[in-house]
Amino acid sequence: MRDIRLETMPFQFEGKTYILRCNMNVLADVQAEYGGKISGALTGENPTKSVLAFTAAMMNDYADEQGWPERFTAKDLGRKLGMNMLPAAKIMGLVTRSITPQDQEDGAGEENKTEPDNSGN
Repeated sequence: MRDIRLETMPFQFEGKTYILRCNMNVLADVQAEYGGKISGALTGENPTKSVLAFTAAMMNDYADEQGWPERFTAKDLGRKLGMNMLPAAKIMGLVTRSITPQDQEDGAGEENKTEPDNSGN
């Protein structure tokens, strides 16, 4: 059985540790930033913008949960972070795994397999 808890990842920024996770609030915030079409953030057309948008949304969600006043935009993070400071592949992996259906992750797509025809035809 799959663990249904959201995957998390700690991220240090300006003296605080943010626990990043991609939940529905994060997806909604990124979707709003992309004019209502989240596919723009997921297609890889502008990977740097996407990773900054998802990171900012995850940091904001965690800060809100903790009652912290900090809020960030993708532009804020882009101004403060160098490429070596942001684990882009890990962040986008976390996002991808959060939206991938369980049966695809587990390779359980059994309904697409064809059973052998043993009818003698």
